[in-house]
Amino acid sequence: MKIYLIRHAEPDYPNNTITAAGHLEAQALASLLQEIGIDRIYCSPIERAVLTMQYTANLLGIEPVIEPWTRELNWQAPDDQGRPIAAWNIPGETVRASRPYPDHEIWPARAPYQNYVDHYETIKTNSDEFLQRHGYIREDGRYRIDKPNQESIAVFCHLGFGLTWLSHLLELPFPIVWSGFWLPPSSVTTILFEERSEQWATPRCIGLGCVAHLHKAKLPVSPMGLMANTI
Repeated sequence: MKIYLIRHAEPDYPNNTITAAGHLEAQALASLLQEIGIDRIYCSPIERAVLTMQYTANLLGIEPVIEPWTRELNWQAPDDQGRPIAAWNIPGETVRASRPYPDHEIWPARAPYQNYVDHYETIKTNSDEFLQRHGYIREDGRYRIDKPNQESIAVFCHLGFGLTWLSHLLELPFPIVWSGFWLPPSSVTTILFEERSEQWATPRCIGLGCVAHLHKAKLPVSPMGLMANTI
């Protein structure tokens, strides 16, 4: 199975929608997904994700399924001046100040990450239930194949959620993923459930933050979500 993890198009956050440029991004994305071919569409209930998704659903004639657990996270942390920011925007220099790097099980014991432990466990539980519906049963860090699955599915979601889910799927500490990766608006991240035996499958990232559809349509890549330098 392949999961296409898709961040919504360029957001208009104050109005909970997407910008005019975002609509162009979403149209170009729909054309790309038509070329790739997908079997199922899942989507966050938040409007900016739904609006992005609708172009693809209409073009491919696929009835989308809303997955409430994929909505954007409401996790906050203080910045260096004590002001609240999205947790996944914690500066990389803060994350990397720890030596040695702890593994994904030790990170939550450190401030401020322990504040997100229960939330992270909820995402893990929802993810495991979602994947079990598609034939993969999580056992420790790998997935037992209950039913082989060759489908390609698109999940329209958000930056913070997408990075956090990616950390769970790949068994990486979420602060490292937060500070080390970025998903451009309307980008496609591809996770392959690699079945190298008849019993086990392992998620493998074979493409991160792809914006080929924007280049093909001669559209700029929006920097929304980058906190300092632009691209």
